[in-house]
Amino acid sequence: MDIQFKKGYNLYRTANVDPMIVAPHSGPAMENSNTRDDNSETIANLIWNKTKGTLIISNMPRHRIYGVDFNRDVPKLKDAIKYYPIFKNPDNSKDQDKLFNFRKKYGFVAKNEEQYDEKLRIYQNFWGEVSKGNIIIMMHSSFIRMKSLPSVVDFVTFGELGIKKSKIKKILEEINTKYYKFFKGVDLGYKQMTFFETQRMVARIINMYKSFNLKDMTKEMQSIIKSDMTKISQYATPYLIKRLKQSFTPQNYLTTVKSALDNCPLPQVTVENAFDASLAHGPKRKLFPTKNKTIIEIETSRFMSYFYPNMTAQIMKDIIEKVKD
Repeated sequence: MDIQFKKGYNLYRTANVDPMIVAPHSGPAMENSNTRDDNSETIANLIWNKTKGTLIISNMPRHRIYGVDFNRDVPKLKDAIKYYPIFKNPDNSKDQDKLFNFRKKYGFVAKNEEQYDEKLRIYQNFWGEVSKGNIIIMMHSSFIRMKSLPSVVDFVTFGELGIKKSKIKKILEEINTKYYKFFKGVDLGYKQMTFFETQRMVARIINMYKSFNLKDMTKEMQSIIKSDMTKISQYATPYLIKRLKQSFTPQNYLTTVKSALDNCPLPQVTVENAFDASLAHGPKRKLFPTKNKTIIEIETSRFMSYFYPNMTAQIMKDIIEKVKD
C-alpha cells in the first residue's frame, strides 16, 4: 500500500488506481460542527477497504479563511482578497447574504497574493490527483433534513455527464430490493431522528432571530426552510399545509412535519432526490468534460454514516461493483 501525506489531503493507494474514493470535505471543523462532512471519511475508508483502489481524504478545513473548500470554484485574486476581511469579521448582519452567496460558489479567500497562490496550488494538486481516476466516487455527508425524505443515500449524476441516470436507477432498484428488510427495520429510527433534528433547527431559528418569521431570517436560512417545505408539502396532509400557510408558527410547522414523516415512504437509496451537484463547482471545473470515466457524487445521511457505517459501506460496495460492470 502506498501512503502519501500531502498538503491539504492524504492519499492511500493499493495496486490499482480505481475506484477513486474521495472525501473533499473531511477536514477539521474550524467554525462550527457544520463546516465539515462529519463521518464522510469513515464511510470513504470503509468502502475503500472493501473495493481497494485509491482513497483521498481532505485534511484541510473548508472554512474559507482557514482552508479550502475543494467542492467550490476558484475565486479571482481580487475577490479572494476583498472577501478576506468580511469572512474574518462575519458578525455584521448586513454581510450575511454576501458570505452566503460567496460560499455557494467559491472555495477560499486570501489575505494577500502569496496566500492566494498557496491555496490555489493545493486546490490544483488535489484535483490533479483525483482526475487520475477513471471511476471517481465523491463522498459527502448530508444533514438530516426534511428535504432529503425518503433518502438515506442520494446519488448525483452531474446532469448525466458522470453516469447515465437510467443506469444508476436500474442499479438502485436492485439495491433497494436487496436491502428492503434493513430499510424497513431502520424506518422508525430514521424518521424519529429527522423529527428531532427539525425540532432542534426550529429552536435554533427562534434563538437566533427571536421569531419564526421567514422575512426575519437570512437568505441562507430562508433557503433551508423553503427546500424543506417543498418535501413537507409533498407528503403532509393537505389541511395541515393549508393551516401552516395561514399561520406559520413553530407549533404548526412541527405538526405538519410530523404528518409528512408519517406519510412518506420507507428509507431508500435515491437518485438526485435532494441534491443535484449545483454547488459542485470544483468537480465541474476540474473533471469535466470527460470521456470514458464514471463520476458520481454520493450524499450519505448522517443517520446512516453514524449508526450504520459498515452497512452503508457494504451497500456502496455493491453499487460500485455494479457500476463497474
